[in-house]
Amino acid sequence: TVYEAELVGMILAVQLLKETGGRRGTMSLGIDNQAAIRATEAFRSQPGHYLVDQFHDDLRILIPEHDERRLKVRWTPGHAGISGNEEADIHAKRAAR
Repeated sequence: TVYEAELVGMILAVQLLKETGGRRGTMSLGIDNQAAIRATEAFRSQPGHYLVDQFHDDLRILIPEHDERRLKVRWTPGHAGISGNEEADIHAKRAAR
């Protein structure tokens, strides 16, 4: 589904940040799927939420407890002229097929 593809994209973004070391301060991740954002805000694992669990596991590695780094997940309106958003949406839809 598109929802699952968005979650996979979020996981890949966090993994990329892990590989590059991220940056100090607050990092932002723009997502145009509100259901995916809401799912990652719940820190309790629920049945079938293996992608959300993977996102949280990777995030804990990227940002250990008491680290000064933060990741802000923001809602980005789809097709709003935001650089890279249209291309990411194309890839998410392709992955959902």
